[in-house]
Amino acid sequence: MRLRLLFTLSVLMAMAAAQLHCDPVTQYEKDGQCCNMCSPGNKMLPLSTCTDPTCESCEKNEYQDKYTRDNKCKLQSYCDPNKNFEAAVHKSTKTKTTCMCKQGFHCSSKDCMTCVQDSACGPGFQVQLKGNQMHDTVCQKCPHGTYSNESSSDGVCKKWTECKAGHYLEQSGTDISDNKCVEMERSHLIVICIIPVLLACLIGLIFYMCRSMPSSKLGLQQSNILDCVESLTTEDEMQREAIQELRTPVENEDELSVPEMSTEDHGITENGNCVAQELGKVEVLSRQESQTQTQGFYIV
Repeated sequence: MRLRLLFTLSVLMAMAAAQLHCDPVTQYEKDGQCCNMCSPGNKMLPLSTCTDPTCESCEKNEYQDKYTRDNKCKLQSYCDPNKNFEAAVHKSTKTKTTCMCKQGFHCSSKDCMTCVQDSACGPGFQVQLKGNQMHDTVCQKCPHGTYSNESSSDGVCKKWTECKAGHYLEQSGTDISDNKCVEMERSHLIVICIIPVLLACLIGLIFYMCRSMPSSKLGLQQSNILDCVESLTTEDEMQREAIQELRTPVENEDELSVPEMSTEDHGITENGNCVAQELGKVEVLSRQESQTQTQGFYIV
């Protein structure tokens, strides 16, 4: 009795030891033996033996990606074009074909049961990252100096146009519009060219006149150009005001006759006052002096 028990235990231990030696990837256990399986891309026929299995290649649109003792291969995935998948190309019977979304589409979920169209970046934005199999389009606002006036899923912002010679900028661009350049008319071009020339000539003439006059006559140093110009422009006006005041009648006094005055000889006194002289005898020193001297003149 004891011997039979020991024998049974020995058999069980031997069987357990045999199972431990079977390769879990390429073998399987049957009747206490390690049997071989068919390699990937094949299926096992029913008449196979444990040590020498009969294998057969998978057919078209089938695959087997592991060692197996199954007598059937697995079917490849059907990539439905109605769900925006590309037509599947099964390149191997050893791997499963992955369905790919059409160009411009991406998976709607992690399992990728269907594909949806990539988003388009609207006006004022450009594509920072194009959509692919697993994610949608990523958009970015147009930088300053660029614009985008249309929606696009792969476009970038364009630079503002620089106005060429003979054109002027009528309206500055924005993130959705370009610079607006307008061609100048011929008359505008002529005016723009002539104005600087005329200004230069006028300034040169004034400088020449001021420098050519003697300093003793002007009562100024030749270097004081601005005072010179001012004296030339106000001299005649001061003379006219002085003559007008002299001709104004005074109450209870005889009318004063104002002789004709010559404006040919005029200048500025040492104190900086403008004077007018009548036939080399009479001069009006200033408007203030003429108001206080209504009946006489200062004799030179």
